[in-house]
Amino acid sequence: MNLLVIESCVFTRLGINSFLLENEKINILDCDNITQAMLEIPTFQPDLIFINVTSYCQHSEFSHPLQQFIDLAQNVKMYCYVDAQYPVTDVPISVTRDVYILNKQLVTSLLKHIVTHPASYLSSSMPYISRSIFSDQEILVMNYWMSEMPNYRIARKLEISSRTVYVHKRHLAQKIKVRNRLEFCFIYNFIKYLFWPIDQLSRAPLSRQAKEEILTLYK
Repeated sequence: MNLLVIESCVFTRLGINSFLLENEKINILDCDNITQAMLEIPTFQPDLIFINVTSYCQHSEFSHPLQQFIDLAQNVKMYCYVDAQYPVTDVPISVTRDVYILNKQLVTSLLKHIVTHPASYLSSSMPYISRSIFSDQEILVMNYWMSEMPNYRIARKLEISSRTVYVHKRHLAQKIKVRNRLEFCFIYNFIKYLFWPIDQLSRAPLSRQAKEEILTLYK
């Protein structure tokens, strides 16, 4: 197994390397940023990626390098962790078929499990697994919500009731295991990169109109 670690903190990189040092079945390559990682991916061909996405969660501006990295790393199982107390969960959350989100406190236990069950962490090629834990309508509600659009306007745009908008918001927070809008916004600043294009093998893509409406939020 080839493990790519992308982490700006040298002590965290050293800690992961030290933890896996004696495991001959896992080859580790560490980088301190995604620009360096993109140069290494074609030759290293990682089976698994660990990446600290905290810096991207702290900013709402769209990062084209991050989008390029995610596109390049398609079909590679990626564990994205943040320096926060949330998501509030004991296991990584599968946001898409190959991308998981977790808080940094879970990294050590995740590494232990990888050492004992390495085969279970190789990417799946099964096309019937959903690309996203969110429905298309939830993705639209999520993006309108994060653009600070009020419920009644979201409801009018999607031709649903304000009550349905509220229920979607509650389900979104429950799926990401956060406790309030501020925490959801923090995680959203990263997960918004994961839904374009929708994987044709996994599920029906968003309509062209819906996709265009979402993309206008980042212009």
